[in-house]
Amino acid sequence: MFPGNNEFSIGSYGDLSYGYVLNAVGHGMMMDQLDKYHQELPIAQLTSITANQNRDPKKTPQPYTAETFSFFQPKHMENLPAGSYGSAAVAMVKAGTYPAWALFCFKELNSMADPSYVPGLPALVSEDAILLHPIKKENGYKGMLIAREAAGNRMVAFEGSNGLIVNLYVPEVGTKVVAEEDVTLLASYP
Repeated sequence: MFPGNNEFSIGSYGDLSYGYVLNAVGHGMMMDQLDKYHQELPIAQLTSITANQNRDPKKTPQPYTAETFSFFQPKHMENLPAGSYGSAAVAMVKAGTYPAWALFCFKELNSMADPSYVPGLPALVSEDAILLHPIKKENGYKGMLIAREAAGNRMVAFEGSNGLIVNLYVPEVGTKVVAEEDVTLLASYP
């Protein structure tokens, strides 16, 4: 009981807007999921250690991580591409223009694709590089760069599905293939 009150009262929340209440419930659910994720991490880490001890490197070359065994990891904490990049990759596959050498990251792109969004220009494509969901900037184009080592450290001629041809500088690619989000390719040498 509260002082000066004969009845138990939690509060008067009837005047709160519907949107505010839904937003509060949504944030509460996200915080609950994050709490469960933090609680499960020690067990997930032990599971990954055990799995790595018994892992055959020839069959499974990538080591397991704690995230592999996490059920409650929030989507925003996963290392996944933005939805617009996924939608652009799906649009390329539907058009038959997505190259086979870039399939290494398509599963992650597809999982984040927004089915209701179809980009006007899905990508700028060259033989050794793709710039997904390109956005024109004053000094070049910004998007998700998927590139092979051969495209690095040189000017590359990209072509869009709308016939647009643009020369962009691709920075050095340190591995055989790379996929990086929010990269700006310049229209001239840096």
